[in-house]
Amino acid sequence: MNCELIRDRIKRERRALGYTQEYLAGSLGISANSYREIENGTTVLINPRLEEIASILKIPLESLLFGVMSGEEYLRKIEQLELEYNEKFLSLKTSHKIQLAEKEGEINILKANLKTKESIIGVLKERHPDY
Repeated sequence: MNCELIRDRIKRERRALGYTQEYLAGSLGISANSYREIENGTTVLINPRLEEIASILKIPLESLLFGVMSGEEYLRKIEQLELEYNEKFLSLKTSHKIQLAEKEGEINILKANLKTKESIIGVLKERHPDY
């Protein structure tokens, strides 16, 4: 069992859930420094503590130990990715609509300028047929 990989999994899951080290420390009933020592490898990981950490992170103990995901975890990760990409897609779509509106505004201004210039040319031709 590779303790460094387990620590990396703990850190990755903690961050994915948006938990701080202080939050996890409080949930475990230990100081923030003690928790940092767990993630940094200064403190040896023991099974009861691993079970508590897995429970707080809402993942099976096996996932911490072996990196295996359950079907529920895969579904949760897929839903999380879908939400992220949907938000990014909506943001890009909105940005694209804004750019289109700006371009349409520029086109309308150019059309108005063109009509104005055509009107001026028409008036000049009437007054100065040789022009």
